Amino acid sequence: MAPQEPETLSKLVGDRAGKEGSLTFLALSERCVDPEGGYRPSANLLWKIAKGQEIKVNPELIRAIATGTGLPLKRVQAAAAYQFTGYVATELGEGVVLHEPGVGGDFPKARAVLEHWAEEEGS
Repeated sequence: MAPQEPETLSKLVGDRAGKEGSLTFLALSERCVDPEGGYRPSANLLWKIAKGQEIKVNPELIRAIATGTGLPLKRVQAAAAYQFTGYVATELGEGVVLHEPGVGGDFPKARAVLEHWAEEEGS
């Protein structure tokens, strides 16, 4: 069985709006509001994302899309990271490691760094 291709932001948005989704891009835009600052992407921007066009990615946009789609923020962040950087996000305890597709394993050095940082923050 071939490994599953990581999700993209385009797929997450496209699955919810337009031809593939149950919402219009305007309806999705109305739901996509950043809970921290109130930013709301336009229907046109969401359409561009669904079509895989180049956009400016920022935390406000990703939080808004997570809110509007009802998906976990980390899932939307991972999809954006893969689409716009080509790196895959893998959760390791309290943190996330970005790496090239096909690279797998336990990431012992990364895990040790994350554990060290968690200890420092806890002290």
